[in-house]
Amino acid sequence: MATVDPKKRGLLAGIAEDFRNLIGCSRDLWIVYAVKFIESVAYFAVLGVLILYLHDDLHLSDETSGLVFGTWGTAVSLMTFVSGFVADAMGLRKALLFAAATLVVGRGMLLTSEIPFLPLVGLAISVWGVASMKPVMTAAVKLYAPGELRAFAYNIFYVVMNLGAFVAGHVVSFLRRSLLGRVLRPGELLDGVVPATSAAQQALALKLTPAFPAPEGAKAAIDGAVAFGKRVTGGRDLAFWTDGDLSAIRKAAEAVQAGGVLPDAPFGVSGYELIFLVSAVLSIASLLLLTRMSPDARASVTAAHADPATGPAARQPSGAAAVLAAQLAGFRALMRAAVSIGAGLLREPTFRAYMLFISVLVLVRAIFVHAHSTWPTYMIREFGSDVPQAALWSLNPLLIIFLTPVVGSLTSRFSSWSVIMWGSFITASSVLFMVIAEPSAVAAHAVFTPLFGAALDYRLAGPVMFVVVLSLGEALWSPRLYDYVASMAPEGREASYMGLTQLPMFAAKPVVGLMSGWLLSNYCPENGVHQTGILWTIVFATTLVGPLVALGFASYIRAAEFAKAAADAAADTPAAASTPAA
Repeated sequence: MATVDPKKRGLLAGIAEDFRNLIGCSRDLWIVYAVKFIESVAYFAVLGVLILYLHDDLHLSDETSGLVFGTWGTAVSLMTFVSGFVADAMGLRKALLFAAATLVVGRGMLLTSEIPFLPLVGLAISVWGVASMKPVMTAAVKLYAPGELRAFAYNIFYVVMNLGAFVAGHVVSFLRRSLLGRVLRPGELLDGVVPATSAAQQALALKLTPAFPAPEGAKAAIDGAVAFGKRVTGGRDLAFWTDGDLSAIRKAAEAVQAGGVLPDAPFGVSGYELIFLVSAVLSIASLLLLTRMSPDARASVTAAHADPATGPAARQPSGAAAVLAAQLAGFRALMRAAVSIGAGLLREPTFRAYMLFISVLVLVRAIFVHAHSTWPTYMIREFGSDVPQAALWSLNPLLIIFLTPVVGSLTSRFSSWSVIMWGSFITASSVLFMVIAEPSAVAAHAVFTPLFGAALDYRLAGPVMFVVVLSLGEALWSPRLYDYVASMAPEGREASYMGLTQLPMFAAKPVVGLMSGWLLSNYCPENGVHQTGILWTIVFATTLVGPLVALGFASYIRAAEFAKAAADAAADTPAAASTPAA
């Protein structure tokens, strides 16, 4: 495979050459890319509305929604840590197939909001699939990409992920704005929803207002009655109430006022659930693609450690009990192998420095937890329910798609440490545009009104600049973090190291989830005064701490990096060291 020194080739020529070489790589690498794209669309579609779904469809408070979101993220991080060991033990292909199967089941159960505990069970089931996909596919890229193309292969891997996120953002915005508040019921799938007249809808809302008053700070006097009607109709907004809904709301109001209980809402599929349906179908597509993947080039640790009593000769018993015993023995061998791998990594001399660096970077990576927990609710409460918040956030993956290959080629001569640190500081600084969102809107209005008139919504200038600057920082540090982790991982332990990368997020996500709910409840409540400048100042301060701490420990962290590089160089040239000079 012909290559040229990256310092001696042009930017576009270098990208073109690397891409041509990548096309000639294993089919399995491209299956990984395809599954990564499909899974990214599915994952980011769910993530983009999950916090809203918990609040609107499951009727959880801001704080409880944030707690559930953070707990789910915590479980994902913990299982990511474990899944790396298991994947290295059982083999990458088997690990990916099992992960995809759990995602099909888990995402399918999110369609059952009428039985509130079932979506939570579905979230729990999906934890393993979400947790496994990222480290295992990242390890698969290292397995199937040649060493000289590995950095570029990771850049493309990151581009594919962000292409999926971009598509997901527009799918979410379209479905949410088109379907939100409609709630499709089985009998309406063909005929559609036929709303009652606006006069009848408004008359009922006004009639119920004394019995169901609006909360303090509400935008309209009928908001309390409308909220009651949404509970009765399973989430259907005032504008979509049908004649049947009006009758059901009247009867429910009479029952509640008489001391009875609120009747169960009719079965229906909300706009959020239709998004989850799309995600579940995509998960099925991923599962089918993965069945076409070749068995791992490396034998699984389970096979290598198999006991003769549970080997091939012993796996042909006639009784069901003997079959079960053999399967249990195989599972115990798998778990022993996974534990052995984990214990071995804890004894690695460079491990502590590696984990310190990964741990402080979690404060930078937490901004993306806020992007999916704080941002959606903030945008809707600050700018209105029709704001295309998911489409605005999709600017991030769109920019990443174009920035990552360019930035990757421009910074290929610099160390991963330097690129990660610069990117981290830029990412942290991006939050300042949310802090000064109002002055940014005024400035944008003054500058661009002569050019575009009223065609643009200048209120969104701060959020747009936040996404743009954050994307530049992310394009610097995030792909190089994959490369850094892969370079620090011992041979055959790549998935374990990728899993360990997520361990600090295990501690961070519940804190960020609770923090998100608290910030929204206090500084951007559903009803009441907004103080969003304070909200984003707190987020900025917590993000900036990460790169500052990393700088403080730079000598310790980099010493481990240099030691690992020296060890790898020595391992690559054993023959040269033992051959006498001519």
